[in-house]
Amino acid sequence: MEAGEDSDYHDNYTALPEIKAIIIGSKAEYKCTAANTILSHTDWKVGKEIVKSEMKQTTIQNRSVTLVMTPGWWRSFTLAESTKYIQMEIVHSLKHCPDPHAFLLVISLHKPFTDMHLKSLVEHMEIFGEQIWNHTIVLLMYDNTEQRNADSKQLIERAGKELDIVIKKCGNRVHVFNYTDSRGINVEKLFHEIERLVAEHQGQCFKIDSKLLEDMEEKRSTMEKQAKERENEVKTKMQSLKKCLTERSCGFPELRIVLMGGRFVGKTSVMNTILKIKQEFSNSKKCVMREGEVDKRKVILIDTPGWWPYASVKETSESVKQEIMSSVTMCSPGPHAVLLVLQSDVAFSEAQRRSVKEHMELLGQNVWKYCIVVFTRGDWRGTSTIEEHIESEGETLQMLINKCGNRYHIINNMQWDDGIQVRELMEKVEMMARGNTDLLTPVEAAMEETDSGWGSNWSDQDKLERGSLKLDPPNRQMESGDPFLTRVHSTKAANSSREPSSDYGALHAVLRLAL
Repeated sequence: MEAGEDSDYHDNYTALPEIKAIIIGSKAEYKCTAANTILSHTDWKVGKEIVKSEMKQTTIQNRSVTLVMTPGWWRSFTLAESTKYIQMEIVHSLKHCPDPHAFLLVISLHKPFTDMHLKSLVEHMEIFGEQIWNHTIVLLMYDNTEQRNADSKQLIERAGKELDIVIKKCGNRVHVFNYTDSRGINVEKLFHEIERLVAEHQGQCFKIDSKLLEDMEEKRSTMEKQAKERENEVKTKMQSLKKCLTERSCGFPELRIVLMGGRFVGKTSVMNTILKIKQEFSNSKKCVMREGEVDKRKVILIDTPGWWPYASVKETSESVKQEIMSSVTMCSPGPHAVLLVLQSDVAFSEAQRRSVKEHMELLGQNVWKYCIVVFTRGDWRGTSTIEEHIESEGETLQMLINKCGNRYHIINNMQWDDGIQVRELMEKVEMMARGNTDLLTPVEAAMEETDSGWGSNWSDQDKLERGSLKLDPPNRQMESGDPFLTRVHSTKAANSSREPSSDYGALHAVLRLAL
């Protein structure tokens, strides 16, 4: 139905005794508000992160209504950049609501909707297959007391051509919600729109490829089983180590820790959470040292400069590499631990694993015995566990975790008053330090180079991994510039018609998210 037109309730379609719909859309698009408006009560808490598909049922206007809420994706991310867990949960919504009458695609009119957002939306929607557009109604959400009687067509026109493309893909089925007004009337019109949609398909509901659903459900079941096994294994190990720690003499009078990670992963937030300070984010290319106390014990943290995500160590400036290597000497006689900081709400690619490995080994190839992976954005995990993230991402992330001795921790940077998460992290640091017979010490040159400047001291496995990326040494004339541009330059030189890889899109996505 075209926006702004009055519904003709006398069309030749049958009123449905039951309505089943799936709510879909990116993060922070008023999906919970839309669902609560439809259900006429606040079943979904606005602002709460949805990470698992959830179903609610009620009776409205003598109809049984079933709504399923799906997790949202970051609106600027490609499908490859969204975590595998989110993708699984979006598809899993069909187990809650088989054969839905409609998908309700929620988009906020209060945010720009650009070509980048359009591409992201299309990729995530088509997880269900291209036929999803034939069963989708667009819900445009706005809340403006000054435009209570605003014309729907004008609102859509002002939103831009990209939004118009989405509406056309959905057969011009669009419903505008000023969700503070006329709830009953709007919902009644929406129900009629769903009934009209079902009538257009001769009573047929949406059907997904059964093999796709079965495969995804099998992956999800395996992931949950393996996640539980990993969680139990870590708990058992922790209990055993705690017992040994209690039986031995008092612990270290101070803990010295180095923070490592790419740009925008949240290293500063980890430092703030541990020390309960408010150090502002800084894009400094120098190490920053802070001291504080955790449970009456002195803690020294060294925050190192971040590298560009997905960049090789050669593409990182010499000054940044020197700063990273000097972090070990800043906390003499050496750090007890290195915390490798990663985001828990972004997919972890093979290119990122290589980048992490190369930069971490600036501190020496034995750095891994001192390493604990710390995941940030725990507030975005909701009810899902970090083990589910690790297992769903597959071998790439699992290899890194295993390289660190299966040591990992998740931080909710929004809960500063939660001393338990910091205390548990410090316990893991101390238990690891007690298991090591020495401290991490400086290395002369973790990545020795030949005159060509391309690491000849790499292992055969390193060379094989880089060979699989088909990367050439960066153009020396561009070394002082943006490493992203350096790699794009070399890629385009090899094949000018080739599209940039999803890893470069991920870099931009991380930057967009951070900004």
